[in-house]
Amino acid sequence: MNPKFGFGFLLLLLLCYSIESKCSKGCDLALASYYVQQGDTLTSIAKLMNSSILQSESIDFNTILSYNPQVTNKDSVAAFIRINIPFPCDCINGEFLGHFFTYAVTTGDTYGKVAANYSGLTTISSLRRFNSYPENNIPDTGVLSVSVNCSCGDASVSKDYGLFMTYPLQPNDTLASIANETNMTQSLLQSYNVGFDFNGSGVAYIPAKDLNGSYRPLKSSTGIAGGVVAGISIAAVAGALLLAVFIYVRFYRKKKVKGAILLSSSQELSPRTVQVPGSNSNKTVDATGPQGLTGLTVDKSVEFSYEELAKATDDFQSGK
Repeated sequence: MNPKFGFGFLLLLLLCYSIESKCSKGCDLALASYYVQQGDTLTSIAKLMNSSILQSESIDFNTILSYNPQVTNKDSVAAFIRINIPFPCDCINGEFLGHFFTYAVTTGDTYGKVAANYSGLTTISSLRRFNSYPENNIPDTGVLSVSVNCSCGDASVSKDYGLFMTYPLQPNDTLASIANETNMTQSLLQSYNVGFDFNGSGVAYIPAKDLNGSYRPLKSSTGIAGGVVAGISIAAVAGALLLAVFIYVRFYRKKKVKGAILLSSSQELSPRTVQVPGSNSNKTVDATGPQGLTGLTVDKSVEFSYEELAKATDDFQSGK
């Protein structure tokens, strides 16, 4: 096999293995900050979020109430406030942290209407990605997969927070207003949302309180921090590349040395031509045969005895 081809194939293989997954595991609990709309009740919200909490307990209005002590009446929820919806945070195909809720389609639904029903927790593009129905022609009896992103925290920022809220921004939301509402510092919120500009759109991730009213410490079981995973991956790839270079160089040098040996041997085994005194022709002498001049080296002028020449040319006979 051509060594350059083999080396290129190995590099391609290493690059394929070096692609790092964006998540390796999820966490048992996250919160969705649902922006209550006019006419919503805890019952209707629970029906909308008909998934499961901790993979076993249904999300009913009692479960939602336990995470929202400010709500006193399940049948009467003030519009335009936020309530917390608990749900499990899974690693979806190694690509992102999130959870799929199931939505039963009603007549006239479109992806835009469904996204609006979830108050920004999902998007039209996400609904397009995970569902095969035409956007404006969803069957009345259809069922949609609704993905909601989540976070399990980042130990490199702080180990004190292990419960996080998926927080869709409303048009008037800013970093300052969210920090004030959630009792967080702006710098802490920015650390958990690197590159996010809090401009009144998109989704932020906010440290949240558990049922006991405290911030759940981040457990080591939530996985290795992203920076550590990246460091391990880089070190592994670098080591593999060094090994590949070593194998390539060794193989190439070995082939080069072998070629040099073969070339040297062919030169030593090739017949030599000498000029016979008193003759206008050259005589080819096999220096390797039983009668040859083993080890003979011709360099500029060479002197031979009469006996040596006679023996080498069969008494100066030509035509043989």
